Amino acid sequence: MRSLWVKIFLWFWLAMSLVGGSLVLFNFVAGPPQPPGPFGSPPFVRNWRQHAVLTLRQETKRGVDILRQGGLKDLVRHLDELENSTGIRGAIFNSQGEELTGRSYPPPATNLVRKTQKIVEKGFPEGEAQMKGPEGMLLAARTLALRGNLKTFTLVAQVPPPVIDRRLAPRDLILRLLAILITGGAVCLWLARHLTTPLVRLQRAVRQLSGGDLSTRMGQVLEPRGDEFSDLARDFDLMAERIQSLLGSQQRLLRDISHELRSPLARLGVAVELARKHQNDSPSKALDRIELEADRMNIMIGQLLDLTRLENTDQMEEMGLVPLADLLEEIVEDANFEAAGYNRTVRLIEIQKCTVKGSPQLLRSALENVIRNGVRHTPEHTEVQISLIQSSKGQQTYQLIRVRDWGLGVPDSALSELFRPFYRVEDARDRQSGGSGLGLAIAEQIVRLHGGFIRATNASEGGLIVEIELETGSPTVI
Repeated sequence: MRSLWVKIFLWFWLAMSLVGGSLVLFNFVAGPPQPPGPFGSPPFVRNWRQHAVLTLRQETKRGVDILRQGGLKDLVRHLDELENSTGIRGAIFNSQGEELTGRSYPPPATNLVRKTQKIVEKGFPEGEAQMKGPEGMLLAARTLALRGNLKTFTLVAQVPPPVIDRRLAPRDLILRLLAILITGGAVCLWLARHLTTPLVRLQRAVRQLSGGDLSTRMGQVLEPRGDEFSDLARDFDLMAERIQSLLGSQQRLLRDISHELRSPLARLGVAVELARKHQNDSPSKALDRIELEADRMNIMIGQLLDLTRLENTDQMEEMGLVPLADLLEEIVEDANFEAAGYNRTVRLIEIQKCTVKGSPQLLRSALENVIRNGVRHTPEHTEVQISLIQSSKGQQTYQLIRVRDWGLGVPDSALSELFRPFYRVEDARDRQSGGSGLGLAIAEQIVRLHGGFIRATNASEGGLIVEIELETGSPTVI
């Protein structure tokens, strides 16, 4: 009984069977037959009325024949037999409106007699009239024009309402119970399968996903349903895509880390061997090489830690108002001092005073990484140009920081990959410049956490332009 399918099926089947069985048993043990409701409303009552009128016409003709052949006694005997066999009670009236048989009749019958006799007096051979009688009965009168002393013959009939027998024979009771059980079982079977089939499919998809098949998707399977299960399938697909993306990024990052660490380790090994061979000579070159590679590895590990810390948004510091122009002026001054050693310059060509909400340390790190990337790739005796302006999109105001170098640029197909960890357009050139491929990735992560956007484009005159947009309003909470 742990299966949801079985529980839904049994509970719905039991509920429908109990309701249906109660209705059948109530019909079987119902009290005495009851007359129908208001006269003339349902179809079967109208049919009963037509049948009563037809019977009245036949009995009126027979009554005239019996009265002529056997007299009044035979007519009374015939009316008694009619009442015993059909329940129809009749009374005979003459042209003066007098009842001839001595039988009782309701008072409204005299009005019907006068009404039908007036119809005959107008020259019609017969007249009919009907009305609702007491206790749901039909009170009908029919008058025939006769030759002789009677002049007219009027038969008034009290027709009882039809009897509805709610009681069923045992065979009919069994058949109805079986019909209810089979019909209810079929409906509940379909309902149970309709509810549990998508759950079974989702369970199978979850098992495939947990088993390593990250391409498992359920949207196309359950989308035609258009119900809550379709929404659940779409959420499942979003989760699967996110997991696949994260695992893919993690595998790519591990692969890149192992590749990046292998090169300095190999060079460290070579430097150690050279130092051993030249123990008696001056080992300064080998030791310098060891120190350089160790520094590079230290910087790379620090950047990896920074990237990991940025991905853990729960440990981010509180944000405040940051004077972006002042911060950028400090960074440009420091970067220009460092670039002078490589015969390059960093210049702030345009700046507007503005304030953004964020972390000063993180924004400094992002801007330094982007500017240093430009310094590494711009040729000697050129400058990295930086500007800070305020712009707007619709009603949203944002700050635009543009960093431009005069290097060779990158292929258009590689622009979207520049902010991926350890990505390099040319490995040899980038290693020579001292880059590890993590600076722009860290900058992109910081800008994104501040609710901003970063992109790279090739300048028409040559070189690369990196633009950073930071909203003046509240950034994404980190």
